[in-house]
Amino acid sequence: MLIAILGVLMFAEMSFAQPASDIEKIKHFYVRYMEAIEEGDNEMTETLVQQFLTKEMQAKMGRLVCATGANPLLRAQDVSAYGRQSLRCRHLEDGWYMVSYQWGEMDSVGIHIPLKIVKDAKGQPRIGYVTPEYAGDGYGNKIFDVSAVDVKDDKDAYTFVETFFKAYVYPYVMMTPSLEQDLVRLRQTYFTADMQKKYVTMLQMFLEDANPIDPLIGCADFDAFWYGSLKVESIGSNLFTAWYNTGDGIVRVKLAVTRKNGEYRICDLNLD
Repeated sequence: MLIAILGVLMFAEMSFAQPASDIEKIKHFYVRYMEAIEEGDNEMTETLVQQFLTKEMQAKMGRLVCATGANPLLRAQDVSAYGRQSLRCRHLEDGWYMVSYQWGEMDSVGIHIPLKIVKDAKGQPRIGYVTPEYAGDGYGNKIFDVSAVDVKDDKDAYTFVETFFKAYVYPYVMMTPSLEQDLVRLRQTYFTADMQKKYVTMLQMFLEDANPIDPLIGCADFDAFWYGSLKVESIGSNLFTAWYNTGDGIVRVKLAVTRKNGEYRICDLNLD
């Protein structure tokens, strides 16, 4: 327990002391985090995550673990002592850095993890985004160059579904602090009453299976790197498929819409 407390204090000192560089702070976080993973110290790993990740990235990290089956901070399910010893960090551009390490001495390729640092209210660095493994070495502020979309529910069915789906994934892409509230508001506004009840039932079924998928997107998360592949196709009268490429495969969601008083609403939902 004393060692754990000292570790936290050392981390806090490194995090808030000057003039330690952002690179030094990132490396110190990773060394402590990898040590805690090696030791199976879940309490320490959680403490470190809370200290060095933004709240939005902490929430996204949980979603990414469900979506990818791996720890996005490590791009692995476990670490080795050699990995910690081989840890490197370098600045890329703007607030972007590249963390890299080798799994073992025979690893000639290594693991590379681009991440973005943002400053908190006190001007201290926090990890605000980690590029998921399916995006490779991709990075850059252009990833988040996504515009908010207004839902058009009074034009035609296709336009409604396309604008609604883009509006729905936007909080995921931008990792908005009010993500859950934003999603609830959209569902309450653009689902029929029966569809709102069905959504709750579908969500509960996934949770009971320990599979926290958002039925509307067919996954636990929707990442910025997926946005460019998002497509909506008509498959029948007021029937549509929204699909996107996660890098590991195509996710498809089937939607049915109805029109009442000149406005379209989602009335049914199914996953492939």
